[in-house]
Amino acid sequence: MTKQRGINKSMLKAAILVLTFSQMATNGLSPAMADIAAQFPDAATSTIQFLMTLPGIFVVILSLISAWLTSIFPKKYLIGTGSICIICTGVFGVLFHGSLQILFVWSSLMGIGMGLISALTISLISDYFDGQEKTNLMGLQTGAANVGGMIMTAVGGVLTTIVWQYDYLMYLIAVPGLLLLIFFVPKTSPEKSGETAGLAAGADTQGSKSGSFLKTGQVWVYVVISMVLLFLFNAGPTNLSMYVEEFGIGNSAVSGMAATIFLLGGTLMGILFGVFSRRLGRFTIPLGFVFMAAGFFLIQMRPDMISMYAGCFIAGMSISLVSPQCILQTSAFCRTSQELALSAAIIMASSNVGTFLTPQLTNIAGAISGSESTLYRFQTAIVLALVMGVVTLIFALAEKRRNTGEN
Repeated sequence: MTKQRGINKSMLKAAILVLTFSQMATNGLSPAMADIAAQFPDAATSTIQFLMTLPGIFVVILSLISAWLTSIFPKKYLIGTGSICIICTGVFGVLFHGSLQILFVWSSLMGIGMGLISALTISLISDYFDGQEKTNLMGLQTGAANVGGMIMTAVGGVLTTIVWQYDYLMYLIAVPGLLLLIFFVPKTSPEKSGETAGLAAGADTQGSKSGSFLKTGQVWVYVVISMVLLFLFNAGPTNLSMYVEEFGIGNSAVSGMAATIFLLGGTLMGILFGVFSRRLGRFTIPLGFVFMAAGFFLIQMRPDMISMYAGCFIAGMSISLVSPQCILQTSAFCRTSQELALSAAIIMASSNVGTFLTPQLTNIAGAISGSESTLYRFQTAIVLALVMGVVTLIFALAEKRRNTGEN
């Protein structure tokens, strides 16, 4: 990797991690979902849930064109623009909230901001860090995303008890990241050689041997895994406040705390990801789906605060096991920094397709059970998570045998 003079690596890491606080910005709306549904009683439940998942489609678009955008604008400027979009979402959401349509506009603006921040901060890690340091930082970044979500859901839950639109104030969390970006992220990125770019430490694979990494079948398997992960993972944040209200567990502060604990699990597992990835490699992925199923099982097992909080913590760990490992696995097939950026963008795009589709889980559960109860949404997610655990375990074993044969 080409070294650049004057780069404070410690502050660069801090900037990347604080910028990542906004990566799960949609979770900031979680405490207010039940209040928004009450504010607009004529809207269907799945329509209200789209406020949290609509940004995903914009993240898909921005992620896919981010590699092209970086050929025109510096990554620093693009990430800064994304941060400003998140900040504006917070300001405008508090000031203008009289119709569901205007709330969808702010969700779209949020999605644009998330799209610019998500893929490009991952790209910064690939630009400036290698080896185990890169693996650890990817895990920490997932943890940082969960920390941001925790702050937004916990404080947002309290603000929502005052008046629901105050929940939007939590998007001012992007301000510190913007300041760190301005002062500590270089305008230009170093280039990696083709030889070093394809060696992503922590990725348990042989790497690309011919042609573009997009021609490699395994890459698209990880793309699909990332999509299904977020489709199921977001069953938690999008349903917690409605679950709390349905079973009389508490108010928006309780649902905000549940969403916070959900993200706390992801934060702690993000810190430990480097250890799990080093020891288990691709097998962290089926383990993540098992954690998700176990957590959702606890949530629906008994509608009380203790079971809900315990389940949220365990289910939250899943994203920090699966998501960064998928990124590492796909990056191992890349040979240039441009391919690294594109692989990260594709994984982020597929994840947000899953996020966008999450409300369909409500419709699927309703069609199967004939009930609108949130209980059946969690039960449907449990079954699908277990299926994914088995499928990804079979895939991991097949990959291991294939690579052993090649060696």
